[in-house]
Amino acid sequence: MIISSQVAQSIVDEMSKVTDFNINFMNEEGKIIASVDDRRIGDFHEGARNVIASKAKVIISEDTKLEGAKNGINLPVFLHNQVVGVIGVTGEPSSVGHIAEIIQKMTEVLVKEAYLEEQIELESRAKQSYIEEWIIGDWEDDKLFASRGWIMGINIHLPRVAVILDLTGFNDWIYQKLKSHHANVKGELEVQRARRDILSVIQDHFPEKSEHVIVPSGSTKYTLLLATDEELPLHKRKEKITYRLNKIQSAIKNNHQFNSIAGIGRMYTSPREMKKSAEEAALALRRADFMEKRLFYYDQLGLESFIYHLDKEIRNDFVERILQPDLFPKKQQYLETLHVFFRENGSISKASQQLYIHKNTLQYRLNKIHEILGYDPRKLSDAVLLKVALAFLQANTD
Repeated sequence: MIISSQVAQSIVDEMSKVTDFNINFMNEEGKIIASVDDRRIGDFHEGARNVIASKAKVIISEDTKLEGAKNGINLPVFLHNQVVGVIGVTGEPSSVGHIAEIIQKMTEVLVKEAYLEEQIELESRAKQSYIEEWIIGDWEDDKLFASRGWIMGINIHLPRVAVILDLTGFNDWIYQKLKSHHANVKGELEVQRARRDILSVIQDHFPEKSEHVIVPSGSTKYTLLLATDEELPLHKRKEKITYRLNKIQSAIKNNHQFNSIAGIGRMYTSPREMKKSAEEAALALRRADFMEKRLFYYDQLGLESFIYHLDKEIRNDFVERILQPDLFPKKQQYLETLHVFFRENGSISKASQQLYIHKNTLQYRLNKIHEILGYDPRKLSDAVLLKVALAFLQANTD
């Protein structure tokens, strides 16, 4: 393992909490790549090179003349019986000897932890890359692709349903976490650890040796390709999926304080059809977000199931002709009024409650819309046009 300067500095920062002595971390070439004294970073340290050559402690005193070295003790950092770096503590050898050995052991623990983090991340990326190929249908040889899946413990020939789970507010949390660490690698490690912890929460809701596939996808999402029984009636499959997703979402909220939403595609039996299920899950997720629901099934979609396939210019033209949002001084209020009114199936009572306004105020707004646009939201034929235009507008802002 090659220790990066970021990981090395993170280790030095942690070690500096247990001693007031200056600490340096040198790479396999004897170059200082991290230090409490940042003026020394980049300097060559001959003592460290001697440590790497001998794989043993090197003590530097007043009588020792080594390039770039100061009084202190330098010790090898081992990982899997190989020297991957050198940790140095500056000071009188008689004063720093005991603390230097403690720091060496603590450093090796942190290096091993960083190595495991790296291996887990590499394995996760390989699996994630494979899943991405799968759900976009980007492979040529079916047998070869299936064999690669078997190596990772994935059977692509099972009937499956694609689910996309999205953590709301997670990007803001990541930004604050990295900002608080001033782009220190420690902040990035904490973010990666949090994502893996949430992945573990999800995985814990499935049998240990299940056929389900769960991988991170993007910074806030997780893709679940759920193996399912094609003999089960549709309503039974949906009951099982809904129950499990509700449990997962509650666990994420309880353990990590993040809300989440989920979009669920339809079941398909062919490996190449997973692309379609994943696309459906993505559309359902958009609708879950728009409708402020915890989860949404693709087969619940109405107009939204096809509007994303229309050219954006066509959608824009329809929005401008039907909604004409720029005609309203309070555009957001106008759009929200229509959205809530249609969401509540045209109920004046329910819509006014959701908007926190009097029924008469809502009637006034609807009358104003009718007056300006010529379309009455309370009339079925006009409501259809307005609702389609709203759906187009939402699609264009996604």
